[in-house]
Amino acid sequence: MPNRIIKESICTSEDINSLSPEAETLFYRLIVKADDFGCYYGNIKIVKSTCYPLKADAIKDKQIADWLNELVKAGLIYLYTADDGKQYIKLVKWEKHQQKRATKPKFPLPKSLDINCNQLQANVPVFEISNSNRDKIYENDIYICADEPRTPTPIKKFTPPTLDEVKAYCQERNNSVDPEKWYDFYESKGWMIGKNKMKDWKAAVRTWERGCDSKPQKSKYRDMTNYQPGE
Repeated sequence: MPNRIIKESICTSEDINSLSPEAETLFYRLIVKADDFGCYYGNIKIVKSTCYPLKADAIKDKQIADWLNELVKAGLIYLYTADDGKQYIKLVKWEKHQQKRATKPKFPLPKSLDINCNQLQANVPVFEISNSNRDKIYENDIYICADEPRTPTPIKKFTPPTLDEVKAYCQERNNSVDPEKWYDFYESKGWMIGKNKMKDWKAAVRTWERGCDSKPQKSKYRDMTNYQPGE
């Protein structure tokens, strides 16, 4: 991001003077965040997290909305919805004060850049805190619903197979595993593999085929030839 210009005349600007200290600070932070066309995200949560990365936990969304609305009222910014359905901020008179080096904007441009301050104050939407699931945070074209609860991925519960299922699977694979010995072994272990609960009994059968199941190898029934249930 190139350096931005803040002119000395800002000290005597009536528009800037009408702002609260907090809104004025936000305005300066938006200047360094906007792209070369004076545009930036209009999502309140993104503005808060990117303009105040070290204070995001201490600042409420409503405060950001209030400060942004001060900037709208002062005719310094306006909010618009682009063709992608997302909301963005446009800093007014950007082209007059800043140098444009990029040839393409980072954010979609408003349909009209020629809007006067009176129109801004009368017609431009204000910033509101949304309680619906439409309030989304957009980062790199990926969005996270800010108010939408995230459902944890359910953990699939392991269900031990029946002996008939083990027999059928061994027959299907045409392996040399004795299904009854395999079944009795893991039944006696509580369907544990080492210290962990078995997750996939078919994978355990395939491991047994290769003769590399950790538990049988460490036991005296390494090849399970002489294994007797209950020993």
